[in-house]
Amino acid sequence: MKRSFGIVGSQAAVAQGFAIQPTRDRTQVAAAGMLIAALVMAGSNGIIASGISLPSLQTVLMRTVIAALALGLMLATSRARLKAPEHKKEAGFVALAGASLAATWLFLFEAYEYVGVGLSTVLMYCAPIIVMVLSPIVFRESLSKTKVVGFCAVVLGAALVNGVALQGGMSAYGIGCGLASALCFASMLILNKKASHIDGVEKVFIEIASAALVVMLYSLICHGVTLQMVLVEASSDMLPLLALGLSTAIGNFFYLKGVDKLSMQSVAVLGYVEPLAAVGLGALVLGETLLPLQLVGAVLIIAGAVYSEVSHKVK
Repeated sequence: MKRSFGIVGSQAAVAQGFAIQPTRDRTQVAAAGMLIAALVMAGSNGIIASGISLPSLQTVLMRTVIAALALGLMLATSRARLKAPEHKKEAGFVALAGASLAATWLFLFEAYEYVGVGLSTVLMYCAPIIVMVLSPIVFRESLSKTKVVGFCAVVLGAALVNGVALQGGMSAYGIGCGLASALCFASMLILNKKASHIDGVEKVFIEIASAALVVMLYSLICHGVTLQMVLVEASSDMLPLLALGLSTAIGNFFYLKGVDKLSMQSVAVLGYVEPLAAVGLGALVLGETLLPLQLVGAVLIIAGAVYSEVSHKVK
């Protein structure tokens, strides 16, 4: 009887394992879908920003304030139980992530003005390289061969997509801003992973509200620019600013939902959808031409991201 019970128990355990695995896979697929949607929205932000006449600092200020207000309204109407008071240390990590995000946007929007949307976005996406290198140390994630191969493909693809821009003269200041945004972005990703109990709209609101506060203080202290002054100047750009702010609110909600469910290596590889979207939307909306090498790069980005996420599951 004991042996029979053991066999039945083993069969039950195996059956339970098969039941759990598809659920976990579906969760990861859904998380990857939300992450990709967020990245496409982020890739469109440079296109929206190109139609705004305000300086980069004022654009970032309006963007973060509108996004914070939208998320605050979402949080107030959701009536969800707040977890931050119970996890103060994690709330601190999220707030620091917001400060890092503010710095990312300040550097990125400055880079837009000097080296363009596509190249600025690709420079910022040196961040996943930093995170992937650090993930075995910071998150105890093993660096699989599949992830490395897929990651190499997307890095090569990203270089090809913007290869034409690299042939012309570039602003050293603009490149420096793009690389600085990468360092800040990597910091934001790592800090967010440190807060596992706070999620949903609450997490995004804390992060974006913190980013808005940092940008407001920076604007006031370093440039003497107040929110009231920006509101006066922004009257003619209010529609694209609202679009940018709402896109930021929704996109960051999707992004953090995806990041919470995926490994940092998966986030690093899939992250290259954003520069691909930036270049693709630039071609569609702004009439920028994709040359043959850029098309090859786009294919490499998609193939590398898919390979890194799917190949180890299909056996």
